[in-house]
Amino acid sequence: MNRLTVSVTSFLVATLALGCASTAEAQIRAFLGERVVSDRAEYDTIRVTDERGPFHAIQLRVLKAPVKFKRVIVFFENGTTQRFERNLLVRAGDFTPRIDLAGGNRYIRKVVFYYEARSPGYERALVRLFGIR
Repeated sequence: MNRLTVSVTSFLVATLALGCASTAEAQIRAFLGERVVSDRAEYDTIRVTDERGPFHAIQLRVLKAPVKFKRVIVFFENGTTQRFERNLLVRAGDFTPRIDLAGGNRYIRKVVFYYEARSPGYERALVRLFGIR
C-alpha cells in the first residue's frame, strides 16, 4: 500500500469510529423532561417518573436563549438528594457537562435547578433534562 492509501484508510477508520461513538452516546442518553424558563423565576422543577429507570448521570441542554445555572438539586426515589453548586453559563444549543450521580444507578424523582435566564426579547429559554445510563 502506498502512503496515500494508508492515509485515506486511516482517515476513514477514524471517521467511522467517531460516528459509532456519538451514536452509542446518543443511545444511552434518555430524555426525561423539559421546562420553558422565564427571566422572572429563580428556579424550576422537572419531574421524572419511576418507569424511566435508573441513571448514573444527568445532563441539561439549553435551547433558544442562554441560561446561567447556579445550583442543581437531584431528588431520588429513596428520599435522598444530591446538590451541585455551579455558576455555569450555558449558551443556546449547548449541554452542561455531565453531572455524575453518587451511588451508581439511581432512580430520579425530580430535578430542581436555580438559574438566571438571559432571554433576548421575547425568546424564552428551554431547558431539557437527560438521564445517562
